[in-house]
Amino acid sequence: MSLYGKRDNTVSDVHELLNQDDTVHTALMFHKEWETSKQEEYVYKFHHQRLPALKPNQISISGIKLTRVEDDVIIEAFLRNSLVKAVMFDIVDLLLVDGDGKFLAKKAFDLTELGEIPALSSMPWRFLFEEGDMLAESIPDQGWKIAFEWKRK
Repeated sequence: MSLYGKRDNTVSDVHELLNQDDTVHTALMFHKEWETSKQEEYVYKFHHQRLPALKPNQISISGIKLTRVEDDVIIEAFLRNSLVKAVMFDIVDLLLVDGDGKFLAKKAFDLTELGEIPALSSMPWRFLFEEGDMLAESIPDQGWKIAFEWKRK
């Protein structure tokens, strides 16, 4: 199985990605329209290898880099899927939070352009939080997390 492959993981790949302790290590995938240099691929691979394993049947987001552009913030994060089937997103509310759980920024993102995130995989993506999305005076360079906002029904 290619580490940078574009195909979906099949059921035969499940045993390769499941650990003895019922955790899942996802395969790194890139969106078909992302152009990455070999150096960028190595950086993403490094960050991907440092991610904690997931439990089966989870959807997760893990931030890896914060970049400031004037008053805006770009967050690079892995969208992670430990289901044995591909997932698609629609409109998703994302939060930036500090180490104490205080909301720093909030924005709705249309992730339909992502397409499918293959089974048992992680895909890097960039999220732009603009000045109007900020809920705090400042966003720290360290100690932040990106998270899905789960709405109670």
